Amino acid sequence: MRIPPEKIEEIKNSVSIVDFISNYVALKKSGKSYKGLCPFHSEKTPSFMVNDEKQIFHCFGCGRGGDVFKFLMEYEKISYIEAVEEVAKYAGIQIRPQSGYDKSKQDEIELLYEINRQAAKFFADKLYNSIEGEVARSYLAERKIKVNTQRAFGLGYSPDSWSALKNYLEKENIDLEKAMDLGLLDRKERGAYYDKFRDRIIYPIFSTNGRVVGFGGRILTEKENAPKYLNSSESKIYSKRKILYGLYHAKEEIRKLDKAILVEGYMDLITLYQAGVKNVVASSGTSLTDEQVQLLSRFTKNIVVLFDADTAGENAALRSIELLLKRDFEIRMLALPEGEDPDSFINKYGVEEFREELDRSVNFLEFQLKQFQKQGMLDDPAKQTEAIRQLVKTAALINDELRRNLHIQNIAKKFNLRERMLERELDKYLNETKLRERRNAINSLRKPNAESLPRKAELNSPNLTFEKQLIRLLFEGKESILDLIFDNIPLDELKAKEYREIAESVFENYKKGIVNPSTLIESLPSESQKEIVRELVLNETVISRKWDEISGVNKFERDIEREADDLVKRYKLKIIEKLLRELQEQISKNEEPSEVRTLLEEVNELRKEKKTLIMELEEND
Repeated sequence: MRIPPEKIEEIKNSVSIVDFISNYVALKKSGKSYKGLCPFHSEKTPSFMVNDEKQIFHCFGCGRGGDVFKFLMEYEKISYIEAVEEVAKYAGIQIRPQSGYDKSKQDEIELLYEINRQAAKFFADKLYNSIEGEVARSYLAERKIKVNTQRAFGLGYSPDSWSALKNYLEKENIDLEKAMDLGLLDRKERGAYYDKFRDRIIYPIFSTNGRVVGFGGRILTEKENAPKYLNSSESKIYSKRKILYGLYHAKEEIRKLDKAILVEGYMDLITLYQAGVKNVVASSGTSLTDEQVQLLSRFTKNIVVLFDADTAGENAALRSIELLLKRDFEIRMLALPEGEDPDSFINKYGVEEFREELDRSVNFLEFQLKQFQKQGMLDDPAKQTEAIRQLVKTAALINDELRRNLHIQNIAKKFNLRERMLERELDKYLNETKLRERRNAINSLRKPNAESLPRKAELNSPNLTFEKQLIRLLFEGKESILDLIFDNIPLDELKAKEYREIAESVFENYKKGIVNPSTLIESLPSESQKEIVRELVLNETVISRKWDEISGVNKFERDIEREADDLVKRYKLKIIEKLLRELQEQISKNEEPSEVRTLLEEVNELRKEKKTLIMELEEND
C-alpha cells in the first residue's frame, strides 16, 4: 500500500506523541517536555524525552529518536507502512489505498513479512490438505489439540522433503535468498537451496500485532543429529529475545485480568489456551530475557511463573525473578507436581484443578526460602547467613521503596532478626548497584562510537554557539522565523559541515511548504544528523526545568520570535565588524585623500548601524 504524504502528515498531526507514547512508557512532565525510562535500553535514570510541540522523542542515553511512526517501528519491530496504519487506527482515521500501487516496490521489511505469510500458508495447507500431513494430524489428535485451536495458532506441517517449500516459494516468485535469510531455506556447498524445516509440526511465531515473524518446528520422527526443536534464524523482523510466544493471542485477556502466566513451551501454552486459560505466554524454551519482560510490562505488572519441578527448572525460575523485579513486577511462583507440565496436568486433572494450583502459587520470597530449605542452607548457621544475604540482595532489586521495606520486614520476622541489621545489608547492596551504574555510565562515555566522538566534540565547540542556536530555531515550526533566517543569513556562512547540510535540508523542504519540526527532522539525509538535531532541540527543555524548580513558573519560556530577531542582529553585527576591519585596513594602505574620505564615510555609517544594533540587542536583554 502507498499512503500519500499529505495523509501521513494528517495522521501524525492528529495525535499527541506524548499521549501515544504514554501507552508504552510512563512519562512525567519535565520543563516543556516529558521524561521517562527509555524502552530501548536498560536504565535506572530517565533519559528518554518526548516533546509534544515538536512531535518528537529522543533518548540521550542510547541516541534513538524520531517521530511517532519511528517510535512504533522501533518498539513493535514493524515496517513504516504498518506503523502509519497503526497510528491511523489509534487516531480513528481511515486509510484508502491509492490506485496504481506497484507491489514490487514494497520495502524490504514488507517483503520479509510476505515471505513468512506465504510459508505459513504452505505449512497449513500441508497439515490439513495433504496425504503426508496425516502423521501430523495424528500427532495433534493424540495431544488432544482441536482443529479450531490448531487454526487459531496457525499450526502447520513441513513435509519430510528437501524441496517442497523451496518449490512452492519459487512458484510464487519469492526471492529464495531472502527466504534463506529468514531461516526457511538453507544452501548446499554447490549452491542449491533446500528446505530447513522437514518432517516437523510448525508453530508460527506472531508479533504483538499478529504478523508472522518466524517459525518453531518440532520433529515428528526422531532422526540422528536432528534437533527436537528448530527455530527460525534471527532476522530483520525476528529476534528471539524480543518475542513472547502467544502474546498476540493472550494480550487482551492479560489486560482484562491484569495478570500473565509464563510457561516454557508451545504445547503448554496451546493446551492452556484451549482449556480457557488464555492469559498465558511462553518463553519458547529460552531463558527469560529483559526485552521479553519489558514487552510484557506493557500489558501487566503481575505474573505467575510456572516452572518444571527439577533443578534446571528451578534455576531458570530464580534467574527470571531478578529480571522481573527490576521491571517492578509482582511475582508468584508455581511448580506443578514432579513429572508434570501444564499440558500433561490439564489432560490428566482438568482446568479447575489447574486453577486451584494457580491459587496455591507463592511469592518469590517464599519460593527462595523453599529452595534454600531444600538445599539444606537453613540448617547450618554459615549457610543460613549466606541465604539471608541472598534474600536481601533479591529485595534490593525492587525499585518501589515501600514494597522493598515490607519484604525486608518479612525476612526479619521469618529469621527473628532486627530490621536495622537487614537494612544495613540492604543499603550496602543499593550503594553497590549505584556505584556499578555510575561506572557503567562513565565507561559508556569513555567508549563512545568512534565516528561520533570527534564530530560531537567539534559541534559542541563554543565557537559554534551561534550555529547551534540557528539550527534550534530552524526546528521551531514557525514560518516567520524561517523567513527571517533564510532572508538574512546565507547558509554557506555556516562553518560546520553538519550544521550547513542540516540547514540546507530545512531550506529545501521549506520551499515545498514543510515547516513541521518532526517532518523536517525525519527528512534529514542521515541518522547522525537527526540525532544531532533532536539533542539540540530537546536539550533546551532540560535547561528550562531549573526555572520550574526554583519558582514554579517557567521564567525561561523563550520569546522565540525575539530570539530569532536577536540572532539575525548578531549576525549583522558580525558582518559589520568584518567590514570595519577591512575598511580600516584599506584606509591604512590608501594615500589618496578623496578615497580615504569616502572610506571614512562608510566607516561612520557602519559604526552608526552597529551602535543601533547593539542598543536594540541590549533592549531585548
